[in-house]
Parts: sequence; structure tokens; C-alpha cells
Amino acid sequence: MRDLHAHQILDALIDQDACFAIFRLPGETLPRFVMQTSGTPALTSDMDKLNGQTGFVIAPFRISDETPVIIIRPDCRDLAEVGTSLVKKQLGKRKNVKHKNIDKGEYLQLFQRFHQPLTNGTITKLVLSRSKDIVRKKGFSPGHAFFLAAEKYDHACVFLFHTPQSGTWLGSTPEILLSGANTSWQTMALAGTRYPHSGAVSWDDKNLREQHLVTSYLLHQLSSFQITPEINGPYTSKAGNLAHLRTDFNFSLPDESKIGTLLKALHPTPAVSGLPKEEAFQFILDHEGYDRRYYTGFLGMLEPMAETNIYVNLRCMEIGKSSLTLFAGSGLISSSNCRDEWKETEKKLETMASIVN
Repeated sequence: MRDLHAHQILDALIDQDACFAIFRLPGETLPRFVMQTSGTPALTSDMDKLNGQTGFVIAPFRISDETPVIIIRPDCRDLAEVGTSLVKKQLGKRKNVKHKNIDKGEYLQLFQRFHQPLTNGTITKLVLSRSKDIVRKKGFSPGHAFFLAAEKYDHACVFLFHTPQSGTWLGSTPEILLSGANTSWQTMALAGTRYPHSGAVSWDDKNLREQHLVTSYLLHQLSSFQITPEINGPYTSKAGNLAHLRTDFNFSLPDESKIGTLLKALHPTPAVSGLPKEEAFQFILDHEGYDRRYYTGFLGMLEPMAETNIYVNLRCMEIGKSSLTLFAGSGLISSSNCRDEWKETEKKLETMASIVN
């Protein structure tokens, strides 16, 4: 697929406001492609409606009228079948995206606001995120950037998708929310961050505590479905220039028709929101100061009778007409300090920035 025309076809699909996704799973060499060739994608505000569905699912951090759950019907699964004739069509209009950039001083104020309920014990963990707008340079190609990311981040799920409802998103994420086929399924707890240059990675109490919180949450949620998983971890997992603590959960799924209900129970995990689940989620909505949209939501192919691969939308950017919006966050507990958390978000922003700079 990697030829002189593949990225041009992807760019043309975006200009045409087509509904498509291209993604390369960890360890694979060739990307997978899905496109809806007619009509509009299915939209829902209830994840239970994903039960029994087949298609590429895009879910936001918070479901709203502006950011619904989107299901791209897989009418076409081969990019080569799209053809180059699409490039000759009249181009559509791209949306421009604008978010507020914050400096260290503003981040400190946000950190203090988030840290208060952690120190007084009303909330156990919170994830504080931020966005960063950079100029979209003339000649920037989302399709070309996708292939660059796929080459650079071979241990992550690399994706590019576009729909009229969501706009265009490009990302590289190491975190599985739910994957599997038949009766064999997997999820993971991914929390804690280090920046290894070489050799072994050491983990302090803060990162170990953060990992434990996510692990305990997933065990509790799975148990509500009468699922008793096999657990492997925690262990160090590399993702680009970062290292994370990872614990794998392998299990049988009693009822494959209820995948949407299980996704609803898992999302958002403490790795992207916090604990207790509802209190942390609402605190973020009230105090973070911007709309995450599809950042820290989830995405991937939902195919209960074949193979499902759903990932948390982590290292990503939203591609606008004249700007690119990058996103990053870090998990806060009572022992967190502002300097380390700012540094962590800076490192995470580099994942996408390195593709476009």
C-alpha cells in the first residue's frame, strides 16, 4: 500500500469529507482500511447501542450533541479500490480547529485546583490534560504523516480517521481498551510514565500507586460481568520515547453481544479520567477549562464475529484547516508535583509534534 499515491488518496478523502479510517495495529506491517461509501455514519449517545454493531467506532471523552459516538460502516476495506479519480473531484471545506494554549503559569493554577481534592481525600486520582495548537504548515499531508507515524511507532496502534462529525484525527496509542475474538479477550491497565534513555526503568511509589489504582478499577468493572481474568504484570512497556507500567488482563467474554455495555463500563478508565469514576469525570468537565472532544475517548474496529480492536485515544492531534491541535495529559495523585507533571505532558506532546516538525 505504501506508494506515491496512497497518502494522496487519503488527503483527497479528507477533502471530500468522506467517512473513513486507516489504522496499523502494533506489530503489523500493513495498515487496515475501512470506508463508508454512501450515507452518513451511525451516531449514538448511548454506548449500549454498540451492542451487536459492526464498524469502526469513534467515541469521545464526553458524549454530547457536538461529539456523538460515531460508527463508520465498513463498505470498503481496501484503499486501492478507492481509486485515484477521487483526487480530481472538487475539494470540500476543511474545518478549522482552535483550542487555548496554556503556559507554565496557567498550568500551575490548574494543577493546584486539581491537586486540592486529592490532598483532602475527596478524590483519589485525577487526570489533568492540556492541548497545544501549532501552525499547519503549507503542504502538510495528513496521509503522509500517518505513514510516517506508522513507521516510527511500531509498538502502538497508529490511526488516521475522518468523518464530517468528528473532523480529522491522527494518533499513535499504546493502550488497548478492549480487543479479542470469539471467547479470547484482553484489556490493560496502562499508567505511570518514565523517559528512559537506555537500560532498565525504575518506578517510584507515585507511579506504582497510579498503576495499582487503574488495575483495581478494571478488576472491579470486569467482576460486575462475572469475569475473572488472568493477570500478567505490572511490567515496563515502551511506547515511542516513553515507558509505562502495564498490566494485561486476559479473559473469556460470556456474552459477545454485550460488547457495547462492557465498553460503557470500562470507559473512561482512571488512566484518562480518575477515581472515583463519576466524581473525577465531573470534576474534569467542571475545571479543566476546555473540551477534550475525541481525545481520551476510544476508537477502533468493532467486529464481534471476527476481530475487535478498540484503543484509547491518547497521543493524538486534531487536524484543522490552518492549525494542528496536539493533546497530552498526566495522572495526578496526592503525591504528584507540578514540575514533573508539566514535564510529562511536554514529553507526550512530542509524540505527534515529531511527525509534523
